[in-house]
Amino acid sequence: MKAGLRFGSEGLRSAGKRPPVLLAAFLRDDGGYTTVAVAVALLVSFTLVFSAASSEWALARAAEVQYVADAAAMAGDNCVAGFSTIVQVVDACVLSMGLAGSVALGAGLVLSTVPLMAPVAKAVIQAGNGMLDMRRSFSTSAAGGLRHLESALPALVAASSASCISANSQGGIEYVGCAVPFPLASETDYSFLQDELSGEEMTKQAEKLQEVSARKAAAHDRADKSKERAWKADNIDDPACMRTRAASLAGLAGALNPFYTSAASWRFDYARLRAKNYYVTRLRNETPQTEKIEEAVRSAARERFYRYAARVIGQAVCQEDGATAMVDLPELPHTTEMVRASELYVERVWPCTLESEGPTLHGSSACPAAQGAALGLSCLADIDSGQLRRCPVCQMDAAAMGNVADASTNISNGFEHYWRIVVEESRVYQQAMQEVQQDEDKLKKLGHEGSDTFERAIELLRAIRPQFKPAGSYGCVAVVKRAHSAITPQELSTGFSSAGKLPAGMAISAATLAPEATSDGSNVLSQVFSGLVSSMDFGPVEVANQVSSLWGDLLVDYGSAYADVNADAESFLDGVGSLFGEKVASWLRSRMVAVVKAAGFEPADMRARKPVLVHTQQVLDEAGGGRQALSVARELLSSLPAGGDEAARMLADKLSGLLGSPSVTVAEIELPSGKTIPLTVDISKFWKKR
Repeated sequence: MKAGLRFGSEGLRSAGKRPPVLLAAFLRDDGGYTTVAVAVALLVSFTLVFSAASSEWALARAAEVQYVADAAAMAGDNCVAGFSTIVQVVDACVLSMGLAGSVALGAGLVLSTVPLMAPVAKAVIQAGNGMLDMRRSFSTSAAGGLRHLESALPALVAASSASCISANSQGGIEYVGCAVPFPLASETDYSFLQDELSGEEMTKQAEKLQEVSARKAAAHDRADKSKERAWKADNIDDPACMRTRAASLAGLAGALNPFYTSAASWRFDYARLRAKNYYVTRLRNETPQTEKIEEAVRSAARERFYRYAARVIGQAVCQEDGATAMVDLPELPHTTEMVRASELYVERVWPCTLESEGPTLHGSSACPAAQGAALGLSCLADIDSGQLRRCPVCQMDAAAMGNVADASTNISNGFEHYWRIVVEESRVYQQAMQEVQQDEDKLKKLGHEGSDTFERAIELLRAIRPQFKPAGSYGCVAVVKRAHSAITPQELSTGFSSAGKLPAGMAISAATLAPEATSDGSNVLSQVFSGLVSSMDFGPVEVANQVSSLWGDLLVDYGSAYADVNADAESFLDGVGSLFGEKVASWLRSRMVAVVKAAGFEPADMRARKPVLVHTQQVLDEAGGGRQALSVARELLSSLPAGGDEAARMLADKLSGLLGSPSVTVAEIELPSGKTIPLTVDISKFWKKR
């Protein structure tokens, strides 16, 4: 090897000089490097390499404390994330159970207004109460379970972060520290878990609705049966009817005497019109059948009876519109007492003469006993009052008038016999329909009361929404230090580089929770529901399945797609079954759908939370009093043992003392079957430091 000419021996010789004595040890006379020069160069190179490696190791280890602090902050905040998921699931269960139970009870109220649906109504109400009972026991246990777990959350954060720090103690470097949640204490109000939501009032209202509805149905049944009997008396021979007697006795046919095929298409007014046509025709055709005076008197009485019947029947009120009825058909007089109670008794239509025995009333002016002077017209009432005497020949009086329709009313081939049946059944029908209307009014009143109760229940669920603020809701601050000075690894401590020490160091980091945009949490709620639905027992299988399905829909839709909750409730109310044209039921169902829609439940953010690193000052400022908060973290750190493993073990023991078990029961769901399903959290990985 040759040295550069400028500074080599040749350069010196050309200058007429010899190399200095000190350089002669490194440079040969021929210009090359000596062995000493090469050895020194190698020694310097190795020294630089190992020195650089030691420096790199020291720098890397010095920075690693910050990475450990970051990991510790995220490990601690991950516990807060887990707790947030738990409270979201609890809130979802409580709200969805309340909605499902209330909507089921609302459907039960609707069904209670429909008589034929009473058994289904009772089953749905039983299922709704079962859901609310399950909610009540769940809420009570959840209130205690969440408080218990949340009280230990700071210790859980510390234990989790200390475990993470201990796991990073390797390569001869030991770290110690933990994360501190801010705020340190919970500020959550759990009163929403113990509200006054109950199905007792709606159950009592449903029972009243069922009672009134059954009474209304019975009255409606009486009305229908009465109407059918009247229809038969008007149309169906048994052995005869008004229709066939009108055809036989008056020759009525066609539109004046129609046939109605069923009671459903028949009205009482149709019988009234037939009777009016019948008596008008009989009046028009009435003539004495013989020339005898007795027949003349009877014909005169029949004429008065037909005229009276045609008038009062023609004036009768007979209205039906399906929901209400006003039927007031007159009963035709066929006894003396009935004649005296009618206008026939006071009509001044009978001729009177002054006979030697005194003023006398005759049934006809052709009566042979009418020999005296005519006194004009008088009424049958004057005979009973003593003002007139009855003619001994024609014998016209109230009794004679009553005999006109007596026989035809009391035998089965008389027109008046079937008319009397129609009149009697019309009164039964009218009374029954009045009761139907009264019960309908009561149903409306009870329906309004039930709707108001349902609205209060929904408002209670909407108004009391939880604001969870557990320890660590602002974030977690981790403080980590190297427990003692670290010595350079033996591999780097050689003759080329002496062993060095890395001084103790400290780092601080903070993490807070941020939602994952790609997750809505519905899968968690689906898993909760699938684990419970198989054990549901709310009564009849079909009803239990419907109510359970409603709860499942509401539970899963609790998340960011919560607008579907309105649709779930509406769908269940719309599917309560046929309402058979019941106005109160239809109104009540529409009203309840409107109540749920108007409640405007805000979507619950069920996106999964994950820890993200943030500036420490952000968490401290959120907690208020940054220095004071940081001093809390430092005090906690100073209270820890010098070793990372010892610190993790101490914090795990503290957590054990607070919780008492590695499996914490957050809440219990008591199913209608009596089976209890616990919702537990396993924290065994922090239970003992291995």
